[in-house]
Amino acid sequence: MSVSRLGTISLLVTAMGSSCFSQVLNRNLVVNGDAEQGSAAQNATDAQVASIPGWTTSGGFSVGSYGGGSFLVAGDYGPVNRGTKFFYGGPGEARASAVQTIDVSGGVTDLDAGRVKYSLAGYLGLIGGSYDAIAQINLKAEFQDAAGVTLFTAIAAGPSTDEVNIPAGLLLRTVSGFLPANVRKVKVTIDLATGQSGGNNYAADNISLTLSTDSVFGVNLLVNGNGETAAPVGPGPVAGWNSDTEFAVGAYDDYKMPAKTDPGPTDRGNSFFQCPTSHSECHGFQRIDFSTSTKLVDAGRVSYSVSGWFGDAASYPDTAEADVTFYDAAGKAMAGGSSVGPVTQADRGNERGLWQRSATGTVPSEARSVEVNLAFHKLGPVTDNLDAYADSLTFQLDAIQITTVVNAATSQPGAAVAGEFISIYGSGLGPVAGVLARGTEKGLSGVRVTFNGIEAYLQYVSATQVNAVAPYGVGSKADVIVQYGGKTSDAFPVATTDASPGIFTQQYGGGPAWVVNDAATFNSSTNPVARGGYITFWATGQGLVDPAGLDGEIVVTPKTLRLPVKVIVGGVELQNVWAGLIYTGEIQVQGQVASGTPTGDVELLVTIGTATSRRGVTVSVK
Repeated sequence: MSVSRLGTISLLVTAMGSSCFSQVLNRNLVVNGDAEQGSAAQNATDAQVASIPGWTTSGGFSVGSYGGGSFLVAGDYGPVNRGTKFFYGGPGEARASAVQTIDVSGGVTDLDAGRVKYSLAGYLGLIGGSYDAIAQINLKAEFQDAAGVTLFTAIAAGPSTDEVNIPAGLLLRTVSGFLPANVRKVKVTIDLATGQSGGNNYAADNISLTLSTDSVFGVNLLVNGNGETAAPVGPGPVAGWNSDTEFAVGAYDDYKMPAKTDPGPTDRGNSFFQCPTSHSECHGFQRIDFSTSTKLVDAGRVSYSVSGWFGDAASYPDTAEADVTFYDAAGKAMAGGSSVGPVTQADRGNERGLWQRSATGTVPSEARSVEVNLAFHKLGPVTDNLDAYADSLTFQLDAIQITTVVNAATSQPGAAVAGEFISIYGSGLGPVAGVLARGTEKGLSGVRVTFNGIEAYLQYVSATQVNAVAPYGVGSKADVIVQYGGKTSDAFPVATTDASPGIFTQQYGGGPAWVVNDAATFNSSTNPVARGGYITFWATGQGLVDPAGLDGEIVVTPKTLRLPVKVIVGGVELQNVWAGLIYTGEIQVQGQVASGTPTGDVELLVTIGTATSRRGVTVSVK
């Protein structure tokens, strides 16, 4: 029995270009973050809502209805996509808070590889009255290990009194950064502090925590740096930015606004930042934590770049600029930041439009976070509105590091094998947009990987992941080094062994294997293989072969494994097994399902020599 392998190998190799996204990634993890579940008070004088789904509350923490008596209304400053309800401090003056704990252990592979970015956001403000203590309210996320020990805390602080400028409403507060390994749960707290005389009028809505796979290096760390993300034109919350209530988005080609034909970014969208206010200044800022890169920062190996486009109308002197300030672990501002802009009226020659300004530097030792502040200044007559523009803001950190090396099929670390497909995870490893090789090749998109000085052939490269084939000449221990863009990573030590088999699965870890039944169709729970039928699957980590393997070779005739191969399906040995190297770094295994094999989704194991593949890989049998 034989199976054509060309289409299947293409599928496998292409899928290896990116890691599997777990169920905790790329969605809001907060339960009932918008207060829409459960009941709500209709008036600020109503009794506290005692039970709020998803949250454990203290003090007078409650839920109110937009449009209810003495409550916020739909036209008040706040979320554009608000529902009908919001959180507030309650009818008393007591300190009010709400807590929920979120299990994120489903993302363990990405978390422990150090490639998860968090974004904590919510709208914080007041329903009216005095707001002298508004800066005391906040949104907090405590990232904890399995035992509940807090490894890292992120806080989105409440707005300052200077930023409110409204009698009632909610301002977007957000913070982002990167998570350390071993995070398994997150404790999220809404703290509405202590109320004033007559009640706790502080409020919150649209609380969110999202996790995503991203790199701290080589990408723009600013969210919505071009003003294009779901922002209304005119005053209103601008996605990604902590700001006062005057910070807003304008539209190119609107009345008296810059035109797309004016000087400005060549890749501009439809929007830009502005502050149409009579105040002397306004601003928006973003705070980004990069404390997971402590070792590289303190060694002076992390650089930064900041860039933006700034300008004004033809004959106005108002200006905009972006300031970069670094903070240490205690939250103290440090020397070593920079500013870009302004572009003055003289710089522009009285011409309307936007011009680029940029700066670079080295992140100061002991820095753990950065704040990028976009500020607008009115220099013209006090009777006029502030008239300045900004667009296409970027802030980027650059370094190169390896965080883990794993078997490309199992996504598990361990000893590597000559001729094995391995995945290298880290940051700054290659181009931001992933590049897939035609087969394998050295120096793919300028990325070079060496094992003890021997250059490896590569199958896929990106900023956070490189897939390579371990060279056959590697010795008893391998120091893995990645070079890209003129930078070189520290050596990442990896042990070596004779065999380390990993079966390619649909999730690159546990779960259903990529298996083809004897009818040349993919195996699944709805298309199981019959007892007595044949299956074909693919694996890596096979070790040495005959004739001897050559780095980067195109395998024309399958090669025999030097070590013996045994396959177990549901605890029963597969019959008539054949295994051979059919592609650089990849073997094909075939065999007949024995008559006594259990039915259902059963475990599939392959042993090469004395090494056995990971548990939890399955194949369906009927």
